[in-house]
Amino acid sequence: MTAHSLGVEIACDGPDLISDCPASAAVAARFGSLTAVQVRADGREDGWTRRRRGSRHVDLCPSCTPTDPTRKARP
Repeated sequence: MTAHSLGVEIACDGPDLISDCPASAAVAARFGSLTAVQVRADGREDGWTRRRRGSRHVDLCPSCTPTDPTRKARP
């Protein structure tokens, strides 16, 4: 028997430090995406962002991104 990686799931870290994502959102990975980098690229196509919150990075779905207080405008 051979084991194969099924990929990774990237879940939304919520709108702020103390709240969970109200939609319990996760990036819908495409068929060929097996690594976290590939899945995050899929998420960016769907409007997801990756931000720094405090000392770590967080992944935010489109509905949580506008409410993130640490969000910086991109040029």
